[in-house]
Amino acid sequence: MSQKLKKGKKKKPKAKKVSYKDKNWYTVIAPKNFNYQELGDIIGNEKNVVGRTIEVLLYDFTNDFNDINLKLKFKIVDVNVEAKKCNSIFIGHSYTTDYVRSIVGRGVSKISTILNLTTKDGYVFRITVVCVTIRRARSSQQILIRKIMSEIMKEFAKSLNHEKFINGMIKGEFENQITRVVKTIYPVSSCTVIKSKLIAIPEGGEDKEVPDNEYDIVEIEVKRSRKSEIRRTERINVKKIAEATSKTEKEEEIKEEVLEEELEEEIEEEVEEEVEEEVEEEVEEEVEE
Repeated sequence: MSQKLKKGKKKKPKAKKVSYKDKNWYTVIAPKNFNYQELGDIIGNEKNVVGRTIEVLLYDFTNDFNDINLKLKFKIVDVNVEAKKCNSIFIGHSYTTDYVRSIVGRGVSKISTILNLTTKDGYVFRITVVCVTIRRARSSQQILIRKIMSEIMKEFAKSLNHEKFINGMIKGEFENQITRVVKTIYPVSSCTVIKSKLIAIPEGGEDKEVPDNEYDIVEIEVKRSRKSEIRRTERINVKKIAEATSKTEKEEEIKEEVLEEELEEEIEEEVEEEVEEEVEEEVEEEVEE
């Protein structure tokens, strides 16, 4: 019986391990649109640092706790070895999952759309916009709201460079303008660009300006139908719902304040008891001596 000889597989040469001593700490710098702010430090060498991503919160730029749920993502594009600094570009943003869940409750309609948009200077972004109504909307109203969302975002993309487009997504300008038009179809509790991703960059593309906060009001033609109009009963119910939600929010705030006061009183009592026990023990020790 002849046995076939097993052909030995050629082993790939192992890559040389880079020791910790050969690595350096580099400071990642945000693009011009974010005023060249330092994003953090990253360890590596000149070859493997380029292409890596870093994620920070919008709170790190604004110091506003309302922005703590928004994550910004940057990608390193080049390294300055002498200065030990890395330049980066903005490649997308997203909200935390717990925040997205918090804006969607029971008995409401979540209307979402995903769009690929090209800005005035050739940058291509893929964005996800979500509108949440106060109560469940009819299918005809949802279709019309989704159309309004896409048309407004397309108008902004055509007229804005990528720097200002990024600011509009992050700072909520697009959300405000969508809400202004959508609430004429059905009242919404929130409208958010929950996610964005940079898909393509034109040749020689870079941040050339720091945009201002002024945006033109976008007007679009909304073709209404009898089915998509708000009924009188819906308007009355919306007012009642808004009043009820404001009352519940105030009640919750009062309850939280009461709980905090009770916790503070309990902590103070525990501290006083511990101090008294320590004093009694010291007195007993002195008496025994």
